Parts: sequence; structure tokens; C-alpha cells
Amino acid sequence: MTVQMRRYRLKEGAKEAFQKVFLEVIVPLRQATGFQVLGAYWIGEREFLWFVGHEEFLEAEKAYYSHPERQKVDPSQYLEEVETRFVERLI
Repeated sequence: MTVQMRRYRLKEGAKEAFQKVFLEVIVPLRQATGFQVLGAYWIGEREFLWFVGHEEFLEAEKAYYSHPERQKVDPSQYLEEVETRFVERLI
């Protein structure tokens, strides 16, 4: 499985609105397109870290971002900074 770490720095005051979109739209849609959400963590008030995996990550990513439900939301409006990296499991 290919796993991606996604770290976000949220805009001031965006935590509640972002969390609602994440839990109600992003997670269910990622799961509907075959992703596994492997963990999601708050690191303080504005830092958010999560891990998502898929066997065919790049193909599934295209399907996720082109999905009509994903087109209805724009989580980037809550984000000040985004870092994504593919990670390799140690244990």
C-alpha cells in the first residue's frame, strides 16, 4: 500500500469549519474511492496531520479529485500551508 502523509497549517479560526468538512466530506469520500484513512491528528490549534493509503494511490487520487462530491467543497479555503509526502512503513 502507498501511504501519504498530509500536514496542514490552518488559517486562524478555521479549525471547527475544517474539521466539519474533513469528517463529513473528505473522510467518507476518500473511503468511497477505496482509500484507507490511517490516522488523523491535531497538533495544537492550527496544525493537522493525517495519513491516507491506497494500493493504487495515483489512480485513486484522480478519481477522488474528479468525483462530483469533491468538486462541491474547497478545503483549501481553510488552509494556510500544505505539505504532502509519501512515506515508507518501518514496522
